[in-house]
Amino acid sequence: MKSNLELLNNDLKYLGFGENTLLNQQLQENIAGGKVEFELFTDAFFEHFIRTEARLHFLKLVKQGTYVFDHYTATNQYEQDPGRNKEREFHVYKGVGVTFKEAFNLLDGRAARIDGVDQDEEIYRTWVQLDFEERDAHLNYRFKYYRHFDLERVLSSYPIEEMLADATRKSLLASLERGNKCLVTLNTGKPEPKWIEANPAEKTIRIYTPESASKRRGSDGRRHAAKREQTTSDPTGEKAAEDQELSEETTAVSGK
Repeated sequence: MKSNLELLNNDLKYLGFGENTLLNQQLQENIAGGKVEFELFTDAFFEHFIRTEARLHFLKLVKQGTYVFDHYTATNQYEQDPGRNKEREFHVYKGVGVTFKEAFNLLDGRAARIDGVDQDEEIYRTWVQLDFEERDAHLNYRFKYYRHFDLERVLSSYPIEEMLADATRKSLLASLERGNKCLVTLNTGKPEPKWIEANPAEKTIRIYTPESASKRRGSDGRRHAAKREQTTSDPTGEKAAEDQELSEETTAVSGK
């Protein structure tokens, strides 16, 4: 049987906070100290100029004498536009919840297909997006749920080259479901690179045109200066292609 510490380390790994990091060491030290509750802190740069911080809250169950990872608060801090900063608390139940990368994507305005636990303690998956216009009693942005969105069917109605092979199709689907924006090749007679992201609210996808190299050149120096070592990893181990900035949005054609 796994120890309480092993189970908590597994929770951290599953939720995208990495393994064998300073966070794991601090977790072990706090448990050894016997604290009734404690918080740990970490951060990451999932995208240039956006620092995502996380405050992880652990509780000791007095009767059982074991600790649980109860929730964490994630904050997106936009270095170039502080007015966009967003924060929300994400609950964890028996190691199931929104991953750190999904939290970043949700706070950045995209939708993600997250894991949840129902009243029978069965794990289910559903599409959600944050409503930045409405908060609950705890001042958290409310979730908007979309239960009838077939992303693969929508993608198949577009001439996306990555949908043609099993390996790239599965990788693309998994990445979009985590709330990532993905760089794909859209072939409407001439192959063109496009950013796409899931849009379950309208049962389609959003399509963006990448900035040209000349427009990006002026910001390259600032980008390199902003790079730093991440304290976490993408929960799937897959590095998303997010190094280019978004420019104008093209018309999103509804999937049929």
